[in-house]
Amino acid sequence: MMANSLYPYLTFTDTKAALDYYKTVFAAQDIQRLPVTPEAAASMNVPDNIDPAKLTMHAVFTILGTWIYASDNFNHDDKLTNSTRLLIDVGGDDAKKSVIATNWYHKITQDPSIKVLMPLANQGWGAKLAMFTDKYKITWMLQIK
Repeated sequence: MMANSLYPYLTFTDTKAALDYYKTVFAAQDIQRLPVTPEAAASMNVPDNIDPAKLTMHAVFTILGTWIYASDNFNHDDKLTNSTRLLIDVGGDDAKKSVIATNWYHKITQDPSIKVLMPLANQGWGAKLAMFTDKYKITWMLQIK
């Protein structure tokens, strides 16, 4: 049987700038970015006055070890929804990971671009949970078991 996976894939107007933001504010790591080639730009009808090297065909990065994917919004649909929430679930089998995740949360929530919707606190199911939005209005949840 083939194993399946589901990956969060974010869309931005300027993924290159978003990667810089997540590196600076979220301490994103393992950042890889594939720019658009001139051939791909032609096939996607990118206007000639736009430098394809500034566009992002595909990017990946990690936050607390969780892989996240991204690309530019080639459909130019400004009505992207922010109804999706991303959950980073940090397992309780490693106390060091819990401390790293807690410290990460306290650090990023000091940035003025972060709006805390629910502070990190114990929940009834035996985990701590926080919810916040970033400057792109993406809602993040952090669960620490």
